[in-house]
Amino acid sequence: MADHEDQELTQLAIDVAVGYAQIMTALRHLPIPIQLPEGLVEPKDAVIGMMRALDLLEEEPLPEGIAHSIQVACASWLNAEDLLRLQVHRPRPYRIAGAIICLLTAQTEIVNAMEWLVDHQEDGEQK
Repeated sequence: MADHEDQELTQLAIDVAVGYAQIMTALRHLPIPIQLPEGLVEPKDAVIGMMRALDLLEEEPLPEGIAHSIQVACASWLNAEDLLRLQVHRPRPYRIAGAIICLLTAQTEIVNAMEWLVDHQEDGEQK
């Protein structure tokens, strides 16, 4: 049983890292690029970077819906990371499911924003 729980926790940590990379990529392509810490990033630094990105998003010249999608992605990732940390120290069966829901939300929203960014970069315009 413990092996299964360890595997779930390991997979969740991988999924959180992948979600971070997806958001980091999108933030780099904003009209005013936002840089998150890169490479082997400590969780604390990733959280600080994501919170900073949320603050900086307010200055981005983006349509409200796209800005909202990116904000939801960042906030959902932060929630997933919180649930991962809680699961490590105080395991509860619902935390992994909750983190997965947060990561799926983040992925959906960041894909939506990236589609808009790609469309508008190809046109040479970002409104």
